Amino acid sequence: MNALIRAALVGTVVGLAQAIIAFHGPGDAVGNLLLMLFATLPLGMLLSWYGMLRNWWLASLLGQFALIALYVGLTMTVPVSVLVGFGGWRVGLIAMAAGACGYALGAGIALPVAAPVRVSAVGVAASLFLAAWSNQEVIALAAQSQAMAGRDTANVVPDLPGFRLVEVDVFGPELSLRYERATATVLVDVSPETMSPEQACDDEVIPREDMTCVEAAPDLWILRGDYGSTVFTAHEDTLVRLSSEDVHEKRLLAAADTLRPVGLWELAAPAYERQ
Repeated sequence: MNALIRAALVGTVVGLAQAIIAFHGPGDAVGNLLLMLFATLPLGMLLSWYGMLRNWWLASLLGQFALIALYVGLTMTVPVSVLVGFGGWRVGLIAMAAGACGYALGAGIALPVAAPVRVSAVGVAASLFLAAWSNQEVIALAAQSQAMAGRDTANVVPDLPGFRLVEVDVFGPELSLRYERATATVLVDVSPETMSPEQACDDEVIPREDMTCVEAAPDLWILRGDYGSTVFTAHEDTLVRLSSEDVHEKRLLAAADTLRPVGLWELAAPAYERQ
């Protein structure tokens, strides 16, 4: 079997191992990343030796660092949080493809192969990066669509003039948004309406702290505390929570009256915008 194909198969297994670590690792983002990038190196070396690659140690070492460089390049264009939105098996396929390209590139550099083969190995890896870079919006939208596929609740957002939507997270049926401006942050959570705004407000009161729930209007409640305010309101079939430590409650109440449906393109924007 061609040496580059064997190297690509090694990289495929390494990529699969990295995907498993990403979803079933210790849970700490930094710890998971370090395990993904470096703990799989011994596996790559073992498989390279077993696959009888010439200069197996150098091929696996270069392959691992090519894979790291490829991941760095990909995450500069398509953040990991976006890729995770595709779900487990799709992320596994992405990691396996990246592993195959990275190890094929490493083998193309380390092994005594013809110049056209080296150029081909470099070209495949470069093409993967360029494809991701040139299709950031499409990938971001596809990931957001996949993550929201199981949600039965409406996607709604408030109008917050002067603020920019910088982060969107999907946790099952719940949608979490983060808006920022130079000196303030507003967090918006949209979830199925399993309780009334009054019940949701009471549910967050901590008895030992100075926190009170006040009705501002029908189905519109404010939780006042030492560290800002939180507004609870109902919109269609959703419960919406707006909170901030920096923005006055009048601004939050005004924003609660501006809730509107939102399309996936607007929600996907923070995933591919360069900060």
